[in-house]
Amino acid sequence: MYNNNTKNRILFASYTHLFMPLKNSYSCALFIVFFINATTVKAQYIDSVSTNPPIHNNSFWKSKFTEKAVVPVILFGATSLTWSQREEIREVRNRYIPTFRYHFDDYLQYAPGVAVLGLNAMGVKGKNSPKRMIASYGFSMAIMGILVNSIKRTAGVQRPDASSKNSFPSGHTAMAFTNATVLHKEYGTYRHPLYSVGGYTAATVTALGRGLNNRHWVTDVLAGAGIGIASTELGYFLADQIFKNKGMNEPLRNNPVPINNKPSFLELHLGYTVATSDHLALATSDELYVKSGFNFGIEGAWFPCKNFGLGGEFAFSSFPVGSDRIAPDPDYQDISDGIYTQPVGIRYFNIGPYFSLPLPYNWFVTAKLNTGMSLGSTGNIILNLNDQTENETGKTEIPLLKYKPKPAPSWTAGIGLQKRIGRNMAIKFYGTYFNSKHNFELNGLQDIDDDGKLIYEKLPESLSKLKFNHFTFGTGLTAFIW
Repeated sequence: MYNNNTKNRILFASYTHLFMPLKNSYSCALFIVFFINATTVKAQYIDSVSTNPPIHNNSFWKSKFTEKAVVPVILFGATSLTWSQREEIREVRNRYIPTFRYHFDDYLQYAPGVAVLGLNAMGVKGKNSPKRMIASYGFSMAIMGILVNSIKRTAGVQRPDASSKNSFPSGHTAMAFTNATVLHKEYGTYRHPLYSVGGYTAATVTALGRGLNNRHWVTDVLAGAGIGIASTELGYFLADQIFKNKGMNEPLRNNPVPINNKPSFLELHLGYTVATSDHLALATSDELYVKSGFNFGIEGAWFPCKNFGLGGEFAFSSFPVGSDRIAPDPDYQDISDGIYTQPVGIRYFNIGPYFSLPLPYNWFVTAKLNTGMSLGSTGNIILNLNDQTENETGKTEIPLLKYKPKPAPSWTAGIGLQKRIGRNMAIKFYGTYFNSKHNFELNGLQDIDDDGKLIYEKLPESLSKLKFNHFTFGTGLTAFIW
């Protein structure tokens, strides 16, 4: 139950020091990775399109070291880049699925490894004999285990659920990607790329499960994926030094890339996002401001010829909102520890034409122009209550303003520079512009009844228009389907 003094203090503070300024500026005020090597289908044969100039074996992109190191390096780089954003990314999970608790990740991490052992037991030949495969597998698992446990003990990073201080890196993810890379090496590069797709899909779902279950930060799973892949490459390297040319099965076929490639693809990408509209950038507000954010998405396209295709993208952009510029007031400080604004976000599904121009040495220039629908994320501007008010009201926070977006048309235009580093794999560096304009339903706190129920009133629609225009630049991992 609320006493009248507490109720009046809350309402007075919310209106006098926050709500009325927001009514004039909120039209300018109106959020996870998940970036890992999900559908990488990389073959051992790195052969160029025959119309390209020949690539010498000593070139950087053709070297064995580059072939094996590039994906772990990208994942470790993504770990570093997302470290400062990991709490904001976790906020997406806490905001929409805070009670997610499923334990499929405890078992799925082993699925690709079980597939390798099962196929061998059934006499299905892989790249290596069972003896050499087991040795390679054993080295890979040993290296992965040593790296993961050593870093966990040294780093001492607390888990997001605060259960322990051994969060970084994710052991489940490292195990899953070690198993997936073994399946890829033994069967994906030897028999059919779908083995690789299945293995990396299982590993990716495992990594997502660790984040959704609130057991790991996004940085933990990115690093775990990198460690799993790198450990397997090292494990196979050690086995190669021991076995040399013994225990390797004859290739089933020579499978070069055709001259007239049709670069149909699937892709995961993660980027840094900057608001470009005055609305989202909050250029007219002295109190609320949008920080730079992140974008995560998946896209793909089917190419009936080597230059033009049709595809689509599903992506999500999130922008943390700063509210620390709101001037404190004695009455406001009396009941609150401050204001918190949930991240402003947009998710969209767009389709349209894709373009690809092959260049010498397996480089590509790519472009897209898509249109579709977008939906902004619902959210709140929240008053964090201090201990005294919390004891009186039984609440830790009170939403002062609630906003709910309405769907709106959107379009994206992008360009990228892509480098093929495997028969089925490429790295892309890209820039994308996004445009949409939304109407929002706004509800402001009006009263608190004697039972503590919050009463909200709908605000005029004229206060609730927002452009989500922003520019994203980042990196993607592409799996070609040919």
